[in-house]
Amino acid sequence: LILVIGYRHTGIIVKDMEKSLHFYKDILGLQVIQDFSDSSDYINKITGITNADVHMIKLKAEDETVLEILEYRNHPTELIDQEIYNVGASHIALQVRDAWDAYNKLTDNNVRIISEPVLSSEGIAKVFFCFDPNNVRVELVEML
Repeated sequence: LILVIGYRHTGIIVKDMEKSLHFYKDILGLQVIQDFSDSSDYINKITGITNADVHMIKLKAEDETVLEILEYRNHPTELIDQEIYNVGASHIALQVRDAWDAYNKLTDNNVRIISEPVLSSEGIAKVFFCFDPNNVRVELVEML
């Protein structure tokens, strides 16, 4: 029996929606497809939170994949230093047309970057990592 039939989206909890939206929409170029708030019984039940007030923005890439950023407005979000675990507790990977163009745009926008684009060990991609405003590792990949 197959339970999973597809990939829906990735959700990232953010501390500052304005900074996060700027990063994902204005810098990376994702398109906003939904922008809404929810404080209903539904959101409280599925999150296990009482009196939740969640601002959600869904963004899509050119290939229709979806990224959701969520700000829990009345439940303070504390940033966790992911670097203490190892090379990152988790990350998201986004495909770009040109790794050097992406690198230069992120540098111009003062985004914290780990390295310049590097040829992958398999020789099939140029890859580099940066951090979003919430300290989430974002891998940018140009397939060759």
